Amino acid sequence: MAQLSPMMTQYLQIHEEVPDALLFFRLGDFYEMFFDDALKASRELEIALTGRDCGLEERAPMCGVPYHAAQNYITRLVEKGYKVAICEQMEDPKDAKGIVKRGIVRVISPGTISEGTLLESKKNNYLMSLYLENNRLGIASIDVSTGDFYVTEIEGKTPELWLSQLADEIGKMLPAEVILNPALFKQPQALELIEKKFGILASLYPEKYFNIKSCSERITTQFEVFSLGALDLEKRDHAIAAAGGLLGYIDETQRRALNHIKTIRYYKSRDFMVLDLSTRRNLELTETIRTLEKKGSLLWVLDKTVTAMGGRTLRRWLEAPLIKTANILERQGSVQEFYDHASRLPEFKTILTKVYDLERLCAKISFGTANPRDLLALKQSLGALPLINAFLASLKAEKLASLYDQDELLEDVWTLIEKAIDDNAPLVIKEGNVVKTGYNDEVDTYREASEKGQDWIRDLECREREKSGIKSLKIKYNRVFGYFLEVTKSYLDQVPEDYIRKQTLANAERYFTPELKAMENKILGAQEGLLRCETQVFQEIRETLLAEIQRIQKKATEVAELDAIYSLATVALQNHYVRPEISSEKSIDIKNGRHPVVEAFIGESHFIGNDCLLNDDDQQMMIITGPNMAGKSTFIRQVAVIVLMAQIGSFIPADAGTISVVDRIFTRVGASDDLASGQSTFMVEMTEVANILKNATDQSLVILDEIGRGTSTFDGISIAWAVVEHLWDKAAIGAKTLFATHYHELTELETLKPGIKNYSISLKETPDGVIFLRKIKPGSVDQSYGIEVAKLAGFPSPVTKRAQEILKHLEAGENTYRENLIVADPPILTERKASQLNFFEMAKGISPEEEAALGTIRDLNIDEMSPIEVMNVIYHLREKI
Repeated sequence: MAQLSPMMTQYLQIHEEVPDALLFFRLGDFYEMFFDDALKASRELEIALTGRDCGLEERAPMCGVPYHAAQNYITRLVEKGYKVAICEQMEDPKDAKGIVKRGIVRVISPGTISEGTLLESKKNNYLMSLYLENNRLGIASIDVSTGDFYVTEIEGKTPELWLSQLADEIGKMLPAEVILNPALFKQPQALELIEKKFGILASLYPEKYFNIKSCSERITTQFEVFSLGALDLEKRDHAIAAAGGLLGYIDETQRRALNHIKTIRYYKSRDFMVLDLSTRRNLELTETIRTLEKKGSLLWVLDKTVTAMGGRTLRRWLEAPLIKTANILERQGSVQEFYDHASRLPEFKTILTKVYDLERLCAKISFGTANPRDLLALKQSLGALPLINAFLASLKAEKLASLYDQDELLEDVWTLIEKAIDDNAPLVIKEGNVVKTGYNDEVDTYREASEKGQDWIRDLECREREKSGIKSLKIKYNRVFGYFLEVTKSYLDQVPEDYIRKQTLANAERYFTPELKAMENKILGAQEGLLRCETQVFQEIRETLLAEIQRIQKKATEVAELDAIYSLATVALQNHYVRPEISSEKSIDIKNGRHPVVEAFIGESHFIGNDCLLNDDDQQMMIITGPNMAGKSTFIRQVAVIVLMAQIGSFIPADAGTISVVDRIFTRVGASDDLASGQSTFMVEMTEVANILKNATDQSLVILDEIGRGTSTFDGISIAWAVVEHLWDKAAIGAKTLFATHYHELTELETLKPGIKNYSISLKETPDGVIFLRKIKPGSVDQSYGIEVAKLAGFPSPVTKRAQEILKHLEAGENTYRENLIVADPPILTERKASQLNFFEMAKGISPEEEAALGTIRDLNIDEMSPIEVMNVIYHLREKI
């Protein structure tokens, strides 16, 4: 440091405040980066890498971006997962004595973005804080761009249990960034979950910021309450630590007021349907599995919202379905009132198109970044409130009216902006003409002086043209030379003697006169005064609006809910959905149900609907057999999706439906390796099934598609059979279950376990192959028709013919095994009997040490052991042997 130049010393000292960020260091009109930051930025942004003398023998690597274009570069870096610290000049270089004072004004990271192209309009951008102590977790999530703030606690006796719950919460909120206290940061499983499984930026945050006392003070100060009890946080120390630490992190990185964060909501996971990550993915709630796009997801079908706020609200509803019957019925009733006035919905949509994103406008006002156009957008949005009022009044819809405070229309806020801000105000204040004439006397005075000065300039130009006889003479202005008289070279012999040369051009000369210079000073003085005055008045207006943020946010919430309900009603009308009955009879009875997403692609007229009945008595479980591509997976998924839709208050794609509330939906669908963690397809499958067996209840809905296929046939059948029995057993779980399988052996369970019923997919065999009828019927099938599916997939004819020959031999059970590997007939399984070796039979005649090891193995309680415990036992046995 002693050898470095003063400016580079300053750079490194400031960088020490944010060691994990790229430092954008303001030097004149550029943000510069040096050393490692420059190497990273030049690579990521594909900009030139240069060097700068820094006092050392070697020049410091350097790269930079123009300050006026910095936002685009910052966005690209944040999108790649970097944090960017903005370091500004804190004083005018002209006034500086020595090195210009500089300081960090903001740290931008994936979770702290408040505006820009990285923000999706209909999706929240959460920053999450996690605080772990004694196997209990506090979880706080905030969207800085809207002010939404949620907090909860989870607990598990072991890390495995709380990690599972944490995965559910992360899957629900999908934060862009997570901060962790040291105790959690030291848990490798937690980091693997956050960074590898979810791909989220995770950062360590010092323990001192999670101190309960300071966190409590931070929360009560932020929300202006006397005690934490007013926020439902009393005696919730982990939630307090997470929420207080999160506020501290935002304050430290944003370094500006958080006036738009006015509410904090404590929730319990049991207040909503629990959906684990596997279920969210398999049901494709908000994005598809393959493309990770919204199109093709359930949200894509349901989202007909007009406003960004409504879109975010609907997404939150879908991520956290209701489980209290009264709440479901309340929302259903609101949807029904819109549904009953179908002809009026286009009118309501037209009104909503006038409403901008009020929540994010509030954030801009709070951060002091709202520009004149933002205030005009706010005015237009508030202007729509009386129209919404009148519309709801004309419907005479009680439930919808109860969501909307008809006495609070924010007329005073609308009037302020209407009187103060010019309707044609520019995007940037310094362009002028922001404040309306008549609103502020000082602004009017400066504006009049500026406008009269322009009139004087025009008069002077006419007089000088007539006096000199120079027809091309013009008075012009630029920021460098001010006002000047410009004369083309063909008229230079006519220039009056009192003109003073100012600048020579290729084709003209520029002059000024004492009179023009005097007026220039007056005009520029008026323009500077006008800009200064308009800026001050605009800031005062913004401060006034800041005091009204909570009122605006409340109205934004009301409009957002109306928009989300409008969306559900619109989808129901367009797609002929029906209102389901929410029952307490513990049954799911769907008549002619349809999958909403598949139907959206192929059309309602082409979709074959199916019934589904599940109850606690004679049909607790359906085992569904049938060929691939016949529709088994679509059927079981659509049942889960319909139940979920019913529990967000939506109508459902069916002719009729009676739905009993479920506490959780579990799915085990499809097959995929988890290469990042070294897990095979079968291991992933078994892990997901284990999660279901540990957490499902008699109030749950379980969807299983082809479990046990990743191992030998006999192992797979055994596992599948045992899983079915355990789910069926009311003493163990007793969950309502749909099980699609190719293991036809499982159909025997119908005769063994009351409440298990066999179903299959109808098909029609023809000389040219099979036709899938897509209809579920009672009974089972004993064929999979795999070769027929291969034909449909486009297999070459010789391959499918050879497959049919092989199948005939296998079914015939003939012993045609040959030593020659290239045979006309394939090897045959003559007996359906496992040929696995008996480990303990082989052990006769072994040493005492080996006999002791086998005894240890016999006594192991495998069901109660974790994989790592088993590995440790094996390691010690190997050492003994």
